[in-house]
Amino acid sequence: MESELLSNLDAAGILTLTLNRPDKRNALSRTMQRLLLDATRDAGLDPEVRVVVLTGAGGSFCAGGDVNNFGRSDPGDAMGAKYAEHPVWLDVELRTERLARNDETSVNLHRMGKPTMAMIRGAAAGAGLALACACDFRFASENATFTSAFAKIGASGDGLGSYFITKLVGPSKAKELYFLSDKLTAQEALSIGLIDRVIPDAKLEEETMAFAARLASGPPVAYRLIKQNINAALCKDLDDVIRMEPPNMIRSLSTEDSKEAVRAFLEKRQPKFSGR
Repeated sequence: MESELLSNLDAAGILTLTLNRPDKRNALSRTMQRLLLDATRDAGLDPEVRVVVLTGAGGSFCAGGDVNNFGRSDPGDAMGAKYAEHPVWLDVELRTERLARNDETSVNLHRMGKPTMAMIRGAAAGAGLALACACDFRFASENATFTSAFAKIGASGDGLGSYFITKLVGPSKAKELYFLSDKLTAQEALSIGLIDRVIPDAKLEEETMAFAARLASGPPVAYRLIKQNINAALCKDLDDVIRMEPPNMIRSLSTEDSKEAVRAFLEKRQPKFSGR
């Protein structure tokens, strides 16, 4: 049986992770969540990975959690199957720990020292929307749709969407998206800052991968430190950023990549970055 998560690393260092349950609109099973957690953790450590692109197979990005499997184990969840009826396994504490573990995927996409992108066709809903919003960039097909969805099942939300969506659109609009769970078109999502670009469907992959290739050709150490600085600006005060930005600048200037960039500028050529 084909894996629920497909992984492809190209020669440029672009790692494409494809959610692969197209018949379920790529709804997140426990197996897929585990695979995605491991893949994003490994991507952050792999020196050959320069950029991560998250997408979905078929016509959808991700419809969120698989509601049909709520409260049940799936075939890839051996521990869940073993303890499916165990009262401790079903208690609030362990259920909370399992959900928090799944949230680590969003943390990995946000914090890894590499650019992350979501390439979105069709539905991005619930936890799927949260995954997209955890990425640094979101490129969407003109046919994409976006909804928090949680209120429609009487839930408050997971995947850390309440953090990432609020950072993108502000608290008032985030509350509207969560309370009402309306479905937004790609153009509506663009207008409120939820996504970065809307692209004709036939050009989505071409334009997303061209942008990813530009990122992959850049200086990895400087990118990592740029991402640290900007992430810090989201949640820390000015004094914290003052303590972070100057040493990051000196660190980046001390790299071989910085020296190569200066040489390339003087020689009027494109630099070739090694990540050192």
